[in-house]
Amino acid sequence: MYTWKCFSIHTHTERGIAFDVAIKGIRRALEKAKDELNVSYKLIMSYLRHLSEEDAFKTLEESLPFKDWIDGVGLDSSEMGNPPSKFINVFKASAEHGFKLVAHAGEEGPAEYIWEALDLLNVDRIDHGNRCLSDDKLVERLVKDQIALTLCPLSNVELKVIQEMKEHPVAQMLDKGILATIHSDDPAYFGGYMNENYLETAKALNLNNDQLMQLAINGFEASWLSPEEKDTHISKVRAYFASLNS
Repeated sequence: MYTWKCFSIHTHTERGIAFDVAIKGIRRALEKAKDELNVSYKLIMSYLRHLSEEDAFKTLEESLPFKDWIDGVGLDSSEMGNPPSKFINVFKASAEHGFKLVAHAGEEGPAEYIWEALDLLNVDRIDHGNRCLSDDKLVERLVKDQIALTLCPLSNVELKVIQEMKEHPVAQMLDKGILATIHSDDPAYFGGYMNENYLETAKALNLNNDQLMQLAINGFEASWLSPEEKDTHISKVRAYFASLNS
């Protein structure tokens, strides 16, 4: 099993917990899961967008002694009024330190935030991206560059990004050739791990096996695994769905 884990460490440090205490605890839990449950992981440190870029820089500086444990940086928290352009400098600095880049954009915020994340922050992947379908040129860009979107359907309902599951845009995204993927999002808060997200989305949108297979394949394509690891997992996905038709 493979997962990527986003963590907003500032939520711990602002409560007086030292950076090293928080990240060592997270690392210890992930390593335990790897040893006992065969779960591999990539760790993404998120900057909180409702805070200042100065706060983000402080988080970046505190992270550097542990940079070998961290695969990328992201941008989360409340979108509205906090565009990606607010964090251009810290994302540039993060890239110079070798971190991969992702950002929440276009979940509750407009499609313009997705453009900013791509063109100003130079992200490798868009987290969420629900609003992209409102902009045909943006859809063309996402398809051409095969920019992945990490959609979290059950979370979208809980946060009122959509009112009910049957409104979710993921099937439309697949039809347009977007590299859409399905994920869980803080299950303890929003309910629903990966299986529940797949199941509820499939039921609400009446997804067929081809669509479900494509979503699973897209998840591996969007990952930061090596090409060889991706091929191995994607071959297993294709074999599984082929067995359903045999």
